[in-house]
Amino acid sequence: MKMEGGQPLDENVGSTPRPRFQWNKLLLLTSVIQGLGLLLCLTYICLHFSAPQVQHPPIQSIKILLTGCEKEKLSLIPNDAEIMKVENNSIIINCDGLYLISVKGYFQEEVSVSLHYRVNRNPISIPLRKNLQVDFTTVVSLAYKDKVYLSMNSQNTSCEDFGMNGGELYLIQQNPGGFCAPVRI
Repeated sequence: MKMEGGQPLDENVGSTPRPRFQWNKLLLLTSVIQGLGLLLCLTYICLHFSAPQVQHPPIQSIKILLTGCEKEKLSLIPNDAEIMKVENNSIIINCDGLYLISVKGYFQEEVSVSLHYRVNRNPISIPLRKNLQVDFTTVVSLAYKDKVYLSMNSQNTSCEDFGMNGGELYLIQQNPGGFCAPVRI
């Protein structure tokens, strides 16, 4: 039986496009991808907060007053709150790395001052200005158990009779995060 202006029902059903079924697949696929993205994001956040935090030791630094001379070394008077320690007028290094060393001071007479920082290395001669002033800064590589100290020589005065108008020594670690031995208190 044929109808006017139309096709038989059997031919109509097979030839119609099915856009709804394709849209459902696309929506399902995007929902799965969004769900996986959310799952990865939540996993990252959980791992980030549950991971132990790495704690680096504090930056090694010390400010020292230079007050005189004792046994050919300049006397070092540290502040009690300093991280680094002074033993026998030498600063003991606990952490490997690059250190900025700054020496400032005023002397009462002509002296030669040297910076000692590592065994088997030649000391660095610190220049004295015409007005008997020292203003010296350098960066050196130091390692665990190195000792930093200043020696002084004078042609006119013995070390014990030497006078100084004031001075400071700064030692500041420039690259924290290397090997660092535990500090003994």
